[in-house]
Amino acid sequence: MTSNRWFIDSETGELSDVLLCPPDNYTWIPSNDIAIQTMAKGARIDRAALAAQFGELVSALEGAGVACHFLQPRAGMPYQVYTRDSSQTTPWGTVVTRLMRPERRAEEGEIRTFFQPDEIWKSASQGHIEGGDIHIIRPGLVVVGVTGGRTDEAGAREFLGWFEAAGWTTRMIRFPEHFLHLDVIFTMVTENLAIAAIDVLDDEDLDWLRGQGIRLLPVSYKEAMRDMGCNVLALGRDRVVSPRHSVRINEMLRAEGLTVIDPELNQFSQGGGSIHCMTMPLRRASLVTG
Repeated sequence: MTSNRWFIDSETGELSDVLLCPPDNYTWIPSNDIAIQTMAKGARIDRAALAAQFGELVSALEGAGVACHFLQPRAGMPYQVYTRDSSQTTPWGTVVTRLMRPERRAEEGEIRTFFQPDEIWKSASQGHIEGGDIHIIRPGLVVVGVTGGRTDEAGAREFLGWFEAAGWTTRMIRFPEHFLHLDVIFTMVTENLAIAAIDVLDDEDLDWLRGQGIRLLPVSYKEAMRDMGCNVLALGRDRVVSPRHSVRINEMLRAEGLTVIDPELNQFSQGGGSIHCMTMPLRRASLVTG
């Protein structure tokens, strides 16, 4: 029996608790195409700016009424700051995922230290699956991105099987591996509204998403890869956290009536991750009413 302490049944219910990790040991490493391009240009991390940007994100979340919880940063875990990947909150408790990259596998230990044993519902045991590829869209509907890299078909099938057993509608969305995770090219921003790199996602997947009543706002390839423009965090109640440098996207979201909170996060986006990657929602208000 798992604890009810942590719960989400959507990407857009009002967020009350989130898991982060301070960037004490964060560094850019050539493990993804975005970081490789950044490093090839001779860019270097500004550690003072890095710490300030993380602090700005925490302040923004707390200012929006979100309780921030933190993993203990460990030496030798350069991407532990991207807490999205190492676990996944569900309606039934936490799933410990199965990270693909060797330099990230040790993150599982810190996840198991943070959560109480009765808070862990399942542990992935097949292939690989990472939280950045998992999108619990709303109660009864979940998708998993599959590249064959960070998340492969075996990992996706095991995870989706648990939801199918509960009667949920599921789908695998396939795309090229250099995009890393689904949240680089698709993210919900409020109920039934998402931003997406529509020139990347297959037409069949776009049609399926629209068939589920989800309206898609277009993000370009350059915005997705250069700016991590899709990598935003919905807070619920028509609020979203989006990087300050995503100027056009933020204007587009505001035109939809959303409140956009825009901390500066370019030290993280240049390494291949942004707000969505850096946050694992622990508790959201359920979208089920009545």
